[in-house]
Amino acid sequence: MRRSYTHLAVQERALIETQLKLGMSPAAIAAGLMRAPSTVTREIRRNGWLAPAELSRLGRTRIAGGYRCVAADRRARLLAAKPRVARKLILGNPLWIVVVDHLRHGLSPAQIGSTLARMPDPVQLSYETIYTALYTMPRGHLRSSLLALMRRRHRARRPHRRQDGRSKPSIPEMTLIDQRSVEIRMRLIPGHWEGDLIIGKGNLSQVGTLVERTTPFVALVKLTSSKADVTAQAFTEILNRFDSQLRRSMTFDQGSEMRHHKTLTANTGVDVYFAHPHAPWERGISENTNGLLRQYLPKGTDLSLFSQDQLDDIAWRLNTQPRKTLGWKAPAELFLPEDAFDFVQHWSPKINHVALVP
Repeated sequence: MRRSYTHLAVQERALIETQLKLGMSPAAIAAGLMRAPSTVTREIRRNGWLAPAELSRLGRTRIAGGYRCVAADRRARLLAAKPRVARKLILGNPLWIVVVDHLRHGLSPAQIGSTLARMPDPVQLSYETIYTALYTMPRGHLRSSLLALMRRRHRARRPHRRQDGRSKPSIPEMTLIDQRSVEIRMRLIPGHWEGDLIIGKGNLSQVGTLVERTTPFVALVKLTSSKADVTAQAFTEILNRFDSQLRRSMTFDQGSEMRHHKTLTANTGVDVYFAHPHAPWERGISENTNGLLRQYLPKGTDLSLFSQDQLDDIAWRLNTQPRKTLGWKAPAELFLPEDAFDFVQHWSPKINHVALVP
């Protein structure tokens, strides 16, 4: 007997018809197929089979009791393609319009589901429902335009691929990540950041990224070059926007742009720690955030064209989006002072208050 159920294949249905013609009982057929007797019984009953006792009252005996494997397989395929429950998300309905509008605001399917659930009139919508609705659309301009709104812009859902790191130059007087205190490693209090660079077209432009490890609140840094002195000055200006209690440490990779980390520490009070070479998982929050930022700063883009104000606007978009790791709260809710950001007040105007569900 099989441990997990699978639908009958056309070959099994053909065997059922043949063995019924030979006069075998449904129980014997099920044993030969290593199926539960109820599986075979339901299959033949729902497809016109009658027991010999029933056939005797009808006159002429029907071949295989009236069961036909080709017709049964065709019926099964048609029923499998027809949903048993009416779909909640249908192209063009009010809920579809709301989902597309949230995609245009930069939210992922999971974030859309959590946002709708937190509204005054909550709607329960699984992110898998959104993915299914988008990726099962017919090929064409509409499908391409909607998939272009997705964060990764993949034409199909696919697993992440591992990328090998490259060697990094040594940094003078650097403190390795191993020497971080417990409160930094465990993310017990806010104020500890992870930093990195996003590289633009032709490796000729770059934007600095800062992600607070506890919240994770994002700040972006405009860089005119990746030189160490320019990087130290630009990161200093952004970090000094925050109170001293919210700028305690920063973890960076061993890129040459952070050679002046001592200057950065002197100007901000931020202790700088360095991850090991070829170990991006040691700054996992930063790596994940860089992937999210690629929705707004795509690869192959000249990042020098973005002003600091534009980068602040992009960071604010991420900081107001609900995050699964935060119990679907937004980073701004946790990082900013209490009552400085109201999630419902921020997102309610972006939702068309019509009947989202029947």
